[in-house]
Amino acid sequence: MTALRRVAYPLRLAWARLARRGGRVLLVWFGIAAGAALLAAVLAGSLVAQDRSLARVTARIPAEDRTVRLIWGGIASGPGTDVRKLDERSRRALAPLVQSPTRAMLFRTSEANGHLFDLGAVDGLARFVQLRSGRLPQRCTAARCEVLELGASGRVPKIKGLTLAVVGRAALDSPLPFGNLITRETYASVLSSALLYHTAPTPPLFLAEGVGSLARVPAFVATYRSYTWAAPLHPGAVHPWSLDSFARTVAQTRSALQAKSLRFDLTAPVAQLRTANENGKVAGRRLLLIGGEAAALLLAFAVLAATGLRRDAEAHWRRLTWFGARRWQLVVGSIAETGVVALAGALAGWAIGSAAGALVASRAGVPAGAVLAHSVASWRGVALAVAIAVVAALVVLLSLRASAAQRLIDVAALGALLAVVLALARGAADTAALADDRGTGAVLLLLPALIAFVAAVVWSRVLTPALRALERRGRSAPVPVRLAALSLARNPGRAAVAVAFLVISLGLALFAATYRSTLARGESDQAAFAVPEDFVVREDLTKLVPVFQAAPFKRFQQVARATPVLRLSGNVRRLEGSPGLTLLGIPAGDISRLRWRSDYSPLSRAQIAARLEPKGSVALRGIRLPSDAQRLVVPFRARGDELAVRAVVVTPTGGAQGIRLGTTASKRLAAAIPPAARGGLLVMFLFDVTNTGLHGVPNGGINAAAVAQGTLRLGRPLVDGQRLPTGFGHWLGSGGITGAGGESLHYLVTGNDVARFRAVQQTDDRPIPIVVTPTLAAAAGPGGVLVVDAGKASIVGRVVGTVRRLPTVGEDVVLADGPTLATAVSELAPGSANPNEIWLDARAGRQGAVAASLRRPPFGVLEVDSHDALLSELRSEPLARGTLLTLGAAALAALVLALVGLLLVVVSDLRDERGELFDLEAQGATPGLLRRHLRLRTTFAAVFGLVGGIATGAVLAVLVVALVTLTATGGSTGLPLLLGVEWPVVLLGLLVYFGVGALVVALVTRRAFRGDAAGRIAEAGT
Repeated sequence: MTALRRVAYPLRLAWARLARRGGRVLLVWFGIAAGAALLAAVLAGSLVAQDRSLARVTARIPAEDRTVRLIWGGIASGPGTDVRKLDERSRRALAPLVQSPTRAMLFRTSEANGHLFDLGAVDGLARFVQLRSGRLPQRCTAARCEVLELGASGRVPKIKGLTLAVVGRAALDSPLPFGNLITRETYASVLSSALLYHTAPTPPLFLAEGVGSLARVPAFVATYRSYTWAAPLHPGAVHPWSLDSFARTVAQTRSALQAKSLRFDLTAPVAQLRTANENGKVAGRRLLLIGGEAAALLLAFAVLAATGLRRDAEAHWRRLTWFGARRWQLVVGSIAETGVVALAGALAGWAIGSAAGALVASRAGVPAGAVLAHSVASWRGVALAVAIAVVAALVVLLSLRASAAQRLIDVAALGALLAVVLALARGAADTAALADDRGTGAVLLLLPALIAFVAAVVWSRVLTPALRALERRGRSAPVPVRLAALSLARNPGRAAVAVAFLVISLGLALFAATYRSTLARGESDQAAFAVPEDFVVREDLTKLVPVFQAAPFKRFQQVARATPVLRLSGNVRRLEGSPGLTLLGIPAGDISRLRWRSDYSPLSRAQIAARLEPKGSVALRGIRLPSDAQRLVVPFRARGDELAVRAVVVTPTGGAQGIRLGTTASKRLAAAIPPAARGGLLVMFLFDVTNTGLHGVPNGGINAAAVAQGTLRLGRPLVDGQRLPTGFGHWLGSGGITGAGGESLHYLVTGNDVARFRAVQQTDDRPIPIVVTPTLAAAAGPGGVLVVDAGKASIVGRVVGTVRRLPTVGEDVVLADGPTLATAVSELAPGSANPNEIWLDARAGRQGAVAASLRRPPFGVLEVDSHDALLSELRSEPLARGTLLTLGAAALAALVLALVGLLLVVVSDLRDERGELFDLEAQGATPGLLRRHLRLRTTFAAVFGLVGGIATGAVLAVLVVALVTLTATGGSTGLPLLLGVEWPVVLLGLLVYFGVGALVVALVTRRAFRGDAAGRIAEAGT
């Protein structure tokens, strides 16, 4: 019983002390509770942001892929092939994944009467087709199977045992029923959104109503068919916490079905969802850790508040020691006192933060209960709450015991410094590194808190010698300055804690504000990199309509200022470590309009344009054909082996048209000019051997090669009987053709090379100027000459500058003047250098009107990327918004806490320094002098903390931006983040800090030392 009383006494005493010191303890409790609430709210809010981000990504998955689809393929013969039983089994298997799947079937492409056709059926056909004529079909029977015709029209096939009756024509509104059972070419002809330009002809598709009736038609029992059960995966159907369960259910269902029959297959967009969830998880972890750093700041505030209780706690220990208390009893009492405050603060804060998280979830349309169950109420969330309580109790206890805390803090700072050094040695972290829950990923994301802690400890240790130096140098200063410096130098303990807190709070405030502006700038840079002008228009690969086939260049110029861009894939032969490169041809005069960043190149846009600008005309040369030309005749005289001759004409739209003129064995080379080639440019003749090379060759033709040799003389071409004004005076041969100018050409033509006779181009006699990435520049030969292969053409370029990166290109790049590059490519591959993109620069305020024009014909068949739309999408992404909001709130909270910290400093000085202040007054110090003394003490701490905070914030911003290469959405791009500082915001923060801080200090000290009573020294601090 005596032992129990010995234990109970310090506990009762701890409770009594907490009740008596309610105001001071409440401040410590508030710091712990606010930190726990913030961390709990961010923990739940980050999961809500991840869920909304996953839903957005799910919505962007193409409809045919955003589907849970079960497929069975085979013939309807044998056990287990009855369509009714297959339907029951399939729906039962899909029940845990989706509800009400759509059933469809498709027979393998069949032939009747020499014509191919596709035949299928859909349950509830009306939901998926757009009727263009006729009516919807009724139930299908063998005697009369009503169908809709989709795609190509033709004769209705006559099938033995099945009579098809076409009752209407329609187009598919959705690829949901069939998915990838239908080819892209077929979709191009049957989808209602498709336009036919140059797609290959496809068989007609006949669709009946109802799978069950068509599947049982006897005529098709032996025909292979595919049954499919599909349901769309709606955005929000899969959550971050249910993704693993969803993927596991898909795998288990597939295995169970295939165990019964290998004809089953089950597909779902699990890979796309996992990729999106990984990015969301990384961004969510960063969001959580930003909140954690703010929570740590609030915990530091609790420590600052607890230091005001240190003198009272030390006096309490001395009194209890005098009365016979044992050391273990003192320790139990202190632990109980701090533990109750920490536990109460952590529980209250966790509850408040959970309520805030539930409110955010309900506002976002996310199940609040599930969010809380998988965040704050999960085992990790509970462990985090307990950790907050334990850590808070420990740091508050250590702050009350300065001698014990000093060594532990120094050791902890050394450990944090070692972690920072390791993180710096590791280098930059991308999404994969930061997705690691242990090791480097966690250290890099904790980097701001680690650096702030090390800086606070270092700055507090530097404070004492700095104050002593200030006291020595300030001996000739006014009395209040000397008094303030002397008092701080002799007793720097509380000032060191205050300065350390200010270093942390102001450093994190500056870092949060700077990092927020950096991520916001990263969003703008990302949009500008992807869309360097207001709009980028290119071919839509689902419709296969080239840009200039949809509309001529003049139509684009009528909408906005247009830049034709040529984009080609290429490579430098045997370049080690290079997977390929992109050739980008942009008119040199338009390069200055691109959105540009200073780190793209050591050269400015104007310098790049000047170096790429051609010195003269680089237009493609050749012989212009009249726009009404009908027939082309080329006079010639030939001696030697026979050659087949083709003329190559670049059409007015930029394509190439080959015209077979016959052979040199005929009397003349002549052919009709196709309509597409009229008005075009004759740029080349191609020569092919006509013999096999096998005549009279021994050994069965082994090692035989077709060879043709002789001489050829070409005359001036005629069009419709009229000689053209120009001939072949500036033409040259290659690939076995020697000679130039249309004089006697000698030829030795084999099948191993392309024999050409073509117009001389401006790019023939000198390499074209190019700007390349450093890797390609290092591979250039003497004089900067670099050979780049692009399809069938080889371009000889001369490197005139380098770029680290170029908008729209995420790999090695070769940039050239657009017309110059087009001519260089067309030398050997005419028609392959037509601009395939249009970049549009709209006038100010006209972006909306231009966007509307691009959605209408004839531009509606093209793919359009809008800079403003992409930027808006990036900024509206839930994780990006959450990150920027959290950083902004953290910066504001840190600044407010810094001001509250100043208030605590001056109030603590008034309360705890009353003895020293009384001594000064007794020695003749006036009340005004004492007030200035207090204000200067606070000013020294504020300025010293501000300097340390600015240095810490700057180091944090530079290192974190350099090491953590994540965008606001949590993904990694090829475009590095650049430090962005919003100077107006920073200056406003400094103004608020000085202005509000000075006002707070002046208000608190204004009433000090004005009373007439003997105890007035302590009046402002009680």
